[in-house]
Amino acid sequence: MAKTGGNSGDWLLIQELFERGEPAFVDALRAFDDAEVLGAFAPRWLADRRPEARSLLFSYLDRPLNAYRHEALVKRLFKLAEAAGDDALMARFLVALDRSIRRTMGKQVHFESEEVSDEPTANALAASWRDRGFESVNVWRNWRQRYQVSGRWSEPCLVAPRNTTMPRGALKETYDLYSWNAQLGRYQTFSVPDWVFALKLEPRQFRQGESFPEERRKDLARYRLFSVTTRHYLRRRAWRYFRRLGRNAPQRYLPAVTEALLQYRDADVDNGLALIDNWGLIHILFRFSPVLVPNERGWRVAPGRSLAELEPAPRYKALWGANPRVFVDLLIEGRCRPVRGWAIRTIRRNPTAILAVFPLEERLALLEDDDPEVVGLAADLIRDDPGLAAVPVSRWLALVETASPAALDILCGLIERLVTPDRVTLAEAVRLAVARPLPVARLGLEWLRTKDPRDEAECLTLLGLLEAGADPLRGEILAWLRPTLASSPWLQPDWILQWLDSRHEDVRAEGWRWLESNAQVRDDVATWQRLLESPYDDIRLALIAALDERSRQLDAFHLRPGKLDPDLLRLLWASVLLNIHRGSRAKPKVVQQLLRRAEDHPADLPRLLPLLAVALRSVRGPEWRAGLSAVVRLAERDEASATLVGLAFPELQFQTAGPGPSRHQAKESR
Repeated sequence: MAKTGGNSGDWLLIQELFERGEPAFVDALRAFDDAEVLGAFAPRWLADRRPEARSLLFSYLDRPLNAYRHEALVKRLFKLAEAAGDDALMARFLVALDRSIRRTMGKQVHFESEEVSDEPTANALAASWRDRGFESVNVWRNWRQRYQVSGRWSEPCLVAPRNTTMPRGALKETYDLYSWNAQLGRYQTFSVPDWVFALKLEPRQFRQGESFPEERRKDLARYRLFSVTTRHYLRRRAWRYFRRLGRNAPQRYLPAVTEALLQYRDADVDNGLALIDNWGLIHILFRFSPVLVPNERGWRVAPGRSLAELEPAPRYKALWGANPRVFVDLLIEGRCRPVRGWAIRTIRRNPTAILAVFPLEERLALLEDDDPEVVGLAADLIRDDPGLAAVPVSRWLALVETASPAALDILCGLIERLVTPDRVTLAEAVRLAVARPLPVARLGLEWLRTKDPRDEAECLTLLGLLEAGADPLRGEILAWLRPTLASSPWLQPDWILQWLDSRHEDVRAEGWRWLESNAQVRDDVATWQRLLESPYDDIRLALIAALDERSRQLDAFHLRPGKLDPDLLRLLWASVLLNIHRGSRAKPKVVQQLLRRAEDHPADLPRLLPLLAVALRSVRGPEWRAGLSAVVRLAERDEASATLVGLAFPELQFQTAGPGPSRHQAKESR
């Protein structure tokens, strides 16, 4: 049959990539579509024993079988690998061919018809059919004056995929709807490649043998090489290779099928139907299960059974039983959940035999797995192991930090039972207490309750608890930490500042309460200077309230003596006034503090007026009234201040009052 190819690409470049063992070779080869050249390349590729060539071959078969015009390459590689007894390559072919067919659920419609002599009998029969779930039932009288009852019912069925065969460039004839042949009484015909119809292209645009449009190559990804019938045959043949291997070379069977099982992924079994569509996988793991029945088109669930009843029933069960280490390898290295689940259920049947070939360290490592079923098995195999007592604390701590969420409760229970607090340093306990998982953090806190800091370095280590990640437990941690540090003879104001600089709001709130209760820190000017630089709104608002309270009390630590850095104070005031989300109650207090500062330090007025402008131009009533009152008070103070205020607020007009003492009134110009 005549064939037309697409753009064959640069074969010399592809060969060069192959010689260098470049990973880009696989993509370049898949884009090449000269079937004869590809078929001739198969023996050379298989004969190349370099690790790079083997890796490229495995990578090629790990991709879907959907490279255009690659039928010759795939089939020749398959036959050569089969003839050479290449178990590893045949394992890849088994998996690749299993992936090539995916059935869907369809509906099979059945029709029934029966003739009866009288109408009551016909109606009774129709009623019984409706009770049985018939979708449509009709009763009528036929030409023989007898009553006919017909009905339709349907049941779900598995449907083989349709229209999934990759086009091969074969020429197909089609009608030219623009060329009517009046003499013959029909349209003229012409031939175009079959991919024109597969891609739903306009046939007239390719009637002159135009090449395959590269921009549409990606649209062929949904097709698979070979017809459905051929794919069924090839995957049966691939499994036949392993079946004969188990009979004629049993020492090679388990390594070969294990290699195949390790290639399956969760995406290959994303639902129950996809699971039983893997012809080779089911043969290996569940061949003799009464739940499944095979035919040449695939596996089906036996009537009255469900996949939930599926239990391990492998082919060559004796070979599996003689090599328990294989189950461990599948459990550790398997990338497919049904494969791991099969190994788990098999291990649970005879755990004693497995423990002999399953070291404790490998079982501990399984606690890091994300699969809860794997974690549960590991916990059961570890729980009563006498070697647990010899596991060092550092290993337990490393496990806690890397274990999956499903394993944390189990792991923390083991640690609590096997590790006494005296074996854990204070730094290690802090390391656990700051962890985000709640069971881990609780374990760390319990250990901390048994310890007291022995020097300043350990107190600094305890400050790491301010970053505790377990939100529900952080309050308990702070309730223990604050009195512990407060009673320390090495207490420094900087420690409280670290509380106030924490990213957690509850830590900052507790730190502020500590600051207010500690006279040494509360009256330390350097501490307040640093607090003015805080980036947190809650601290700024608390500072404003505290400064306002102190200025009212006129104690030894307020703004009038100018002990605090004026620039930092302006930064604090500006950050509060410009905050559009918080601080509505604090902003009038800021305005009053600005006013007092301007009255006590007239030279600062030009730099303070822009801050007052923020309040004066606010849309909120309390801020606007406070700002207007402050501006009017400053304008009444003296002529110099009035001039500066007038320049800063040109929209305000100041008028002299009528008879009586001179005063200014400010109102907004319209």
